[in-house]
Amino acid sequence: MSRSVEVIVVGLGAMGSAAVYQLAGRGVTVLGIDQFHPPHALGSSHGESRMIRQAVGEGAAYVPLVRRAYDLWRALEVESGRPLLHLTGGYIIGSREGGPHFHGRSDFVGHTAALAEQFAIDHRLCSAAEVRRQMPLVRIGDHETAYFEPTNGLLRPEPIIQAQLDLAAQRGAVLHFGERVGETRFDRDGVTVVTDRGSYRGERLILAAGPWMPAFMPRSAAGQLKVYRQLLYWFEVEDPALFAADRFPWLIWIGERSGDLLGVFPILPGGTPGVKVLTEQYDRTTGADTVDRQVRPAEIQAMFERFVAPRLDGVTDRCLKAEACLYTVTPDEHFLVDFHPDSDRVLLASPCSGHGFKHAAAIGEGLAQMVLGEPLTLDWRPFRFPENGGEAGRKNP
Repeated sequence: MSRSVEVIVVGLGAMGSAAVYQLAGRGVTVLGIDQFHPPHALGSSHGESRMIRQAVGEGAAYVPLVRRAYDLWRALEVESGRPLLHLTGGYIIGSREGGPHFHGRSDFVGHTAALAEQFAIDHRLCSAAEVRRQMPLVRIGDHETAYFEPTNGLLRPEPIIQAQLDLAAQRGAVLHFGERVGETRFDRDGVTVVTDRGSYRGERLILAAGPWMPAFMPRSAAGQLKVYRQLLYWFEVEDPALFAADRFPWLIWIGERSGDLLGVFPILPGGTPGVKVLTEQYDRTTGADTVDRQVRPAEIQAMFERFVAPRLDGVTDRCLKAEACLYTVTPDEHFLVDFHPDSDRVLLASPCSGHGFKHAAAIGEGLAQMVLGEPLTLDWRPFRFPENGGEAGRKNP
């Protein structure tokens, strides 16, 4: 580029695309860079659907974020003219005895219900018998209980990213795709980003590179971000109408043992005509450039036999589609959104750990406000580095 820009954004997935959209809307000169052509299926912002829930059991600090995100998602729908958020309702199922940790919390169902009470969020607790009456395809056990929130829903990740990038470009943002960043530097007067195509100068820099973020972390935080391979599956169903989004709420099902988790997503209009399911595994780390992206027949069979068949009726063992996804996880499984410890010109954003997408609209707004020095709509202190007064990077007890 022949001139310096006000802000450079590296990474244009969920968070980066939201940031360039917000910055361009403020009339800021912004350059967005991504090594691929988003939306794509090589990082953490794909898979046709993502859950959104108001009572975020991971902690009270997330509830204002997701409530703000609901408003921003609806505004993006209006501006883009695209359906992006579908309210389906959603159940969180777990043992009445509490069960193992999920996203850093034991008794995730009870903690979610307590947050709903604290923030006056519409919800109800359901017995196993009630769930079976409402959802006869779900094989909930008598030892289990469920939390239901009617305003839970599903987001469409790929159309959201496309809409944010399209609107950012219409507002003047310069977007470079297929360009890999090799080095970032900062000094007293600005920042420099060096790619495989050139060098760019800016006043400020937002790094939102998803599973590639470990390469950009400061030395003081080296090793804090770990990347894990997760798999998404779409299984054929006997009657797609029974699993349609207007009839079948999503499920987060926390089992009796660590790692025994099932996420179930209804079928969205125009999506793959099968039920999407996933679990979460953290037994082996990987890298964004070295991850095994192939999903093998043995993995598909194991997913169906261990997680799907014992819990859902009306689903066959025929897998229509399977994809790899990457989770970038902090030690406490919370977000990291803060300035580089050595420069207030560089803002680091790793708001993921497997539960970030639903917040992305609010995070993009917050990144824009922080990097421009605007008054903050939300409190970002819980996600700062300890040296900046936050708790990001601490380990759970």
